[in-house]
Amino acid sequence: MYEISMLPPVMKRRPAFVPLVLAAALALSGAGVPTAAAADATVVPPGDLGAAGPWFRLQDDPANAGIAHGSQAVAAFADAQWLNGSLHLGIGGGETSQAARAFAAPITLASLLASGISYSAYQNSAQSTAANAGANLQFPMLCGGVFTTISFEPGRNTDSEGRSGVVPDTWQSFVASGTSSWRTSRAVATFPAQGDATLTEFASACTAPGDGALGVIARVGRLGSPTAALDTYVDGVTVAGTTYDFAVEGRAKAALTSPKRIVAGGKPAAVSVTYTNPADGPEYPDTSTQLTLKGPAGLKADDVTVTVQGKRIPLTAHPDGTLTAALPKGTTLEPSGSSTTALTVAVAEGAPAGLLTLGAELTAAASGGSRSPVGVRSVATLRIEEAPESAPGPSASPGSPDDSAEPVPSAEPAPGAPAPATPAPQLAETGAGTYGSLLGIVAALLVVGSGMVLRARRRSN
Repeated sequence: MYEISMLPPVMKRRPAFVPLVLAAALALSGAGVPTAAAADATVVPPGDLGAAGPWFRLQDDPANAGIAHGSQAVAAFADAQWLNGSLHLGIGGGETSQAARAFAAPITLASLLASGISYSAYQNSAQSTAANAGANLQFPMLCGGVFTTISFEPGRNTDSEGRSGVVPDTWQSFVASGTSSWRTSRAVATFPAQGDATLTEFASACTAPGDGALGVIARVGRLGSPTAALDTYVDGVTVAGTTYDFAVEGRAKAALTSPKRIVAGGKPAAVSVTYTNPADGPEYPDTSTQLTLKGPAGLKADDVTVTVQGKRIPLTAHPDGTLTAALPKGTTLEPSGSSTTALTVAVAEGAPAGLLTLGAELTAAASGGSRSPVGVRSVATLRIEEAPESAPGPSASPGSPDDSAEPVPSAEPAPGAPAPATPAPQLAETGAGTYGSLLGIVAALLVVGSGMVLRARRRSN
C-alpha cells in the first residue's frame, strides 16, 4: 500500500491548527446540520460528494494532481439496508478512488472503538479482476505526532456473519473491533511501514497530545498490478457515533387503482398497482409488493380471494384484523423504469359489508440483505356491498291468462252455421262469490230453456 494525499489540504496542516480550520470549513459547508434518513443514519446525497464537501473525492485535493482517479460517485446501486443507492468506488489500471470526510477535531482511536466502527461493502465480480479485494475503510491520523493512515482491509478480516475475506456479488457488513487487523502506511510508534496490528494496539500506542484520527475514508487503491480492475460499492459507514447513508435523491412512486365498490359473492374486482421510478431514483432489486387489506369488523381471510395471473395468493390474518399478502416477485426496477402488477380481489357471499382499504407497498431485496419495504406505497378504498335480493316477477291474477303462453286465435263461424245467440246483458258485479255467479248462470239457462219449450208447443198446435 502506498500513500497519497487522501483528505483536503486543511487536514495536512500542523496539528495545532487542524481543529480550528476543520471546524470553520465544516461550518461553512453546512456539514454540522446533517439530513436524517432515519433515526440512525445521515444521508449523503450526490451533491455532498465533491469539491464543496463535506465528502471529498481524490481529485478534489490539488495535491493529488496527476494521479489517475476512477469512479467516485453516489450511485443508484442499492445497498442491502436502505435500498436507496450507495457509494461507487471503481478503478481500472493505475487508478485510485476514494471518498473522505474530515472530523471537526482529532478523535482518539479509543473513542472511535467505544462508539463503534463498521461499514458495508460489495464487490462487483463482473467488473473486477482482483480476487479477495474490496473497498478499505481508513483513518488518516496522527500517532506520536507523525501523520499516517491506517487501513481496514476486508480481504484480511472477517465479516459480521463469520465469513473470511471478500464474498463477490454480496453485500457484506464489517465491524472493526479491537481485535481486527489494520495496516499502517508509515512507520509510527513501534509499527513499521506497511506493518499490521490490531486496532487496540494502535489505540494504546497513539496517545500523545493531539493524536487521533483526522477523518474517515472509503478507498480503493493499488492492487499489486498496474492493470488490475476493481469495482466496489460502500454504504453504512459508521464512525464517531454517526452512520452515513449514501443515497440518490429520487424515489419511485406507487399508484393503486381499484373500483369504488365490490359485491359480496359477486364478480372479482380488477385491481392494479404501478410503480414509476424517476431518472434519479435507485435501482430497486428483486422487487415485490406487500398487499394489505383492512376491512369491516369480522372480515376474515376466508372471506377474501386475491389472485394474480389466475393463481390464488395466500392471505395472513393479524390480531388487529388486517390481512396481508406478498405478491409474486418481479425484476429490478431501474431508474426511469416502471412496472405494473394486475390482480383481482373477490369477497365471499355473507362477508360483512363496509369499507375495505387496500394498501400496496414496494419491497426489494439486495444480495446479502433481507426483503424490506422501501417506503413507496399507495392506498385505495372500496366498499363491500351485500348482494341485492332477487325481485319476484309479477304474479298473475286469478283467472287471468299466462303472459308467457302463446296467444290463442279467435275462431270464425263455419259457412252456413247459425250465428251464435246474442248473450244476455250482464248484470253489474255485486261482489258475489263464485257460488253466486254459478246460480245466476243456471237461472239464465232455465229461462232460455222455458222459452224454447213454449215456442215448440205453439208450433205443434
